[in-house]
Amino acid sequence: MAAKKNPASRRAGEAARRAAAAQRIGPRPARPTRPRHLYDLNPPGSYYREWDTPNGTDEEVMHKVNDTFGPDSDAALGMRFVLEYRKTYGPRVPVMAARQLDQIVVRTDLATDLAQTMDVPPEEAREHLHTLHARGVLLIADDGSLWMTVPPGTGTNDRWVFVEKKADAPLETTAD
Repeated sequence: MAAKKNPASRRAGEAARRAAAAQRIGPRPARPTRPRHLYDLNPPGSYYREWDTPNGTDEEVMHKVNDTFGPDSDAALGMRFVLEYRKTYGPRVPVMAARQLDQIVVRTDLATDLAQTMDVPPEEAREHLHTLHARGVLLIADDGSLWMTVPPGTGTNDRWVFVEKKADAPLETTAD
């Protein structure tokens, strides 16, 4: 019956083999980290200067707003929008840009055309547009128009590229 090898000696030999192989191969290239949220991409323009970051769960935030301003107040309505956007945009919400995108959805045929193309209800097309916006594929330009974009870090691109205008800024409606 043969004697078993010393486990410590076996581990040391395996570690030495791994070290020699790593030295021959060289260091692994660092994997590029991809930003998880639109905020991390640092989009340009006036619509992306302010970011709302509600603290707490949706229920806690709404309870605080309802207690302070009332459940039917403008503040409560606004916070419901922010909390809805937070599901798509992450913890930091570009409220001005998201609201402008909603205005484009309401006042242009963009969402209707997209809904017909995708064969989905208009509300699902709206959600799809917000998802693309949250990924940086769509951005609101300073004039309020909606553009298809290429975010920095895509391929060799190191800056934002505005590719194609998808919708003009909707005209403001005035009460007479």
